[in-house]
Amino acid sequence: MPRIETSIEIERPQEEVYAYLTDLRNALEWSTGLVSVTYDGDLREGTTGVDTRTLGRKELVMPWTVTAFEPPARLVVEYGAPFPATAEFSFRPTEAGTLVTCDTDLRPRGLWRLLGPFMAMEARKTDAAQFRKVKEILESPGDTPEPARVASAESF
Repeated sequence: MPRIETSIEIERPQEEVYAYLTDLRNALEWSTGLVSVTYDGDLREGTTGVDTRTLGRKELVMPWTVTAFEPPARLVVEYGAPFPATAEFSFRPTEAGTLVTCDTDLRPRGLWRLLGPFMAMEARKTDAAQFRKVKEILESPGDTPEPARVASAESF
């Protein structure tokens, strides 16, 4: 199945980068096509949630489960139908800050398997653009970014 690896070095401490990317209140700032994220409580191993994303003119509901949560080094998310995938994020300290890597294994099913290579190509572009946006946000002058917005029900 298609595999995607995207990396970027961000000139911020590992703990800060991990905290920003795992605070899902921030996801609407940088995640392309994301309409909303809902989840059950604090992000940790076993947390389940749903991303709602746009694909063309359609909205897709994508359920997920956190299968590994190891601050400040690693996060693994398993996505279910309609596009099963595993996304593993790693955060490694560097001299300049933090190297963030996302390894994604796509597991398209049915007719989507035929589109697997195209999906991987588009996902590579999207992941790279999202990582550039995170870098821009975290490296911008000023204080550490505040969460995009706070919602008591953990719904964005």
